[in-house]
Amino acid sequence: MVGPLIGLGLAKWEARRRGAAPPDPDRLRAWIWLSVLVLVTHPLIDLFTSYGTQLLAPFSDHRFAINAMPIIDPVYSLPLLAAALVAGLSRRAGRGVVASALALFFVAAYTLHAWSLDARTREAARAQLAAQGIAATDVTAYPLLFQPWYRRVVAETPESIRIGFHSMLAPRPIAWTEVPRQRDPRIDAVAATREGRLLEWFAMGHVARRVRDAEGAAVVEGADTRYGARGESLLGFWGISVPVDAAGRPGAARIFARRPAADARSFSALWRGITTGREQAELP
Repeated sequence: MVGPLIGLGLAKWEARRRGAAPPDPDRLRAWIWLSVLVLVTHPLIDLFTSYGTQLLAPFSDHRFAINAMPIIDPVYSLPLLAAALVAGLSRRAGRGVVASALALFFVAAYTLHAWSLDARTREAARAQLAAQGIAATDVTAYPLLFQPWYRRVVAETPESIRIGFHSMLAPRPIAWTEVPRQRDPRIDAVAATREGRLLEWFAMGHVARRVRDAEGAAVVEGADTRYGARGESLLGFWGISVPVDAAGRPGAARIFARRPAADARSFSALWRGITTGREQAELP
């Protein structure tokens, strides 16, 4: 219902600008199709990112995600922008149609390629863990920013979470960092709160929880493991932090963020990881 209404409004707006009212039937039909397709394809694009989307809303709040594409990728976006510019600036409608068709073909092929990178990265990680005698219950590969080849790999076992990084352009053995799982009733108490359930829902179960001491008090942290870097943000760039009292009762939750600075050093580390497969900490 929304798409045709938007298309009708755009067609009327364009007709007034051209001094032609009511809108030409062919142009009205084109605007309606454009509006419907935009509303349909946008959530499908979101589906292929790690954050995903709610395809069944408002009937269900279940989140769907395919770890194919990063949330920001200029290789994906620039061809679409170029096609829009050609269509907007060209005096011949046929050129815009051809440019749009080529751009759509490219992004579809690029997305399928990125999807295959996800499967190949997980396969490589599972093989390496199996060679070490580690049977992971779940292995997930999240594309980092701006490209699909270099990925953050999270392998889960009942005892621990292993985190590493892997480039399909320069494959190397993954340098895993193991984080033991904590068994603590305070973690369960925080996970059962409204904020804990909300984090679990948004992260689609990809949450790492631990108890930390902060200024003499116990704090339970839950981190979204889909994005993170070496160091303080290894478990995740963001999450929730909840103080618990001596009886283990949760207090007020707050959101924390530990993203590294978007500076030349961070971009250099990302580029080196993509092209060499070596993390910044490994480089001389």
